[in-house]
Amino acid sequence: MHASPSPQLVLVTGAAGNVGQTIFHGLKAHCALRAFDLKPTPGADDTHVGDIADRAAVDRAVVGVDTIIHLGGCPRMEADFMRDLMKPNIEGLWHILDAARLAGVKRFIFASSTNVAFGATELPRLTTDTVHVFNPYGATKAFGENLGRWFHDTYGLEFLAVRIGYFSGLSVDPALCEAWLHRIWLGPKDCANFFRLALAAPHFGYGIVYACSRCPENYLDLTTAKALLGYEPEETVPDVPDVP
Repeated sequence: MHASPSPQLVLVTGAAGNVGQTIFHGLKAHCALRAFDLKPTPGADDTHVGDIADRAAVDRAVVGVDTIIHLGGCPRMEADFMRDLMKPNIEGLWHILDAARLAGVKRFIFASSTNVAFGATELPRLTTDTVHVFNPYGATKAFGENLGRWFHDTYGLEFLAVRIGYFSGLSVDPALCEAWLHRIWLGPKDCANFFRLALAAPHFGYGIVYACSRCPENYLDLTTAKALLGYEPEETVPDVPDVP
């Protein structure tokens, strides 16, 4: 793999969201950033407010950008496909990828999800080859991984799909009473570091990786993340809070 030059300007879509804020503030000391979201992004000097399904807004946001971290879209597992997912996760993804191509963006980092593979309940470990969607939300992420493959094969756009594990960003998270979340937990420090590495990694063409911290049973296979990005998780799942 050839070394990748440092990005000059990184666009982070969905920058005002939960994961977005962690990544945005984790990257501020490392590169120039532009934020895009439905509302102003706290802490952003260069911020665009708009809808990812609005092509004109997307075209304005990508001007001068050489790398995109695409976190924008509907993140809800229970979301209705036609009402909630079609515009942001399907139409919006097309707009941002096509605008990226036309603007000369070099690298596109796509926030995928473990919901792409959660349907494979019989497997003791999920690898990056596992595609068995768990819900319509997961289906939109599988679509995104495949659309990214097409943009890479057709136009040479470097594309990384990051299947993000469970992320809350909370120091005390009552949801961790559910033991299955321990298998896919992603801590805030590891999350920010993961995306720093994704920006700096040598050229890889197209890739799919999982993002989680040190989790029991190694349920999410981090082999590809280590090989492509040099990622080594540092955080461990916090103690489960006492339930009254």
